[in-house]
Amino acid sequence: MKSSKLETFAGQVVRNSIFIDKLDLSFSQFFIKSPAGGVLCIETGMRGDFPLLKENLHSANIEIESVSHVIVPHFEADEMGALPDFIAHNKNLTAYAHPICSHALADVFSVKAKPLKDEVAVTIGGESIVPIFTKHVHQWDSLVVYVPRFKALFSSDIFMRYGAVDVDSGNALQDIIASIEHSGYLPSLDHLFSALKKIRKYDIDWIFPMHGPAIQEQPAQLIDGLIEYCARNRLGETVAL
Repeated sequence: MKSSKLETFAGQVVRNSIFIDKLDLSFSQFFIKSPAGGVLCIETGMRGDFPLLKENLHSANIEIESVSHVIVPHFEADEMGALPDFIAHNKNLTAYAHPICSHALADVFSVKAKPLKDEVAVTIGGESIVPIFTKHVHQWDSLVVYVPRFKALFSSDIFMRYGAVDVDSGNALQDIIASIEHSGYLPSLDHLFSALKKIRKYDIDWIFPMHGPAIQEQPAQLIDGLIEYCARNRLGETVAL
């Protein structure tokens, strides 16, 4: 069974989430209304869910045709599967991704694709963003997106939690660690440790994961807690914190 929910944060960030009961997992797509009037999408969701996504966005006065820029955090169905449907509604759409991923997107989907540079700020559709490469955290072409205007991190599969987006136990750190240990979706705590150290430098008020609730309660302390967890559990290595 599938259910969906549309929410707006800070008046300009729209999250569409689809919860799949069988997996006990939510899948979120994010749409940012830029100061220039455009709409930037981060994560397209899967093709099978596109009709529901389109309907939900329409109810929030966002038409798919207005989405002219899409950021793909890595090459995986839930991150970029519906890209052909977005292109069908806007032939001028541009996709942005890690260089490895952008090459694949251009080849497979014949879309205009631009590679991003690690921690180099860029303005996309009127919105300033900072891509942060998180190599081998889930995928080798992974990145997360920091949006300075909202002090928001769109974290893809990092900070994943099981359950619906509106179910929060109040202990995000414990839930994220449980998700890591249960699912095995992160191949290396080494790489996660490195990614978290990069992320920690940024002034973050919000974390928006692909899977699970948004995080606003003490995000810096949460990141520190995950860094500690990685340090304790990295095999065969001594880590200086």
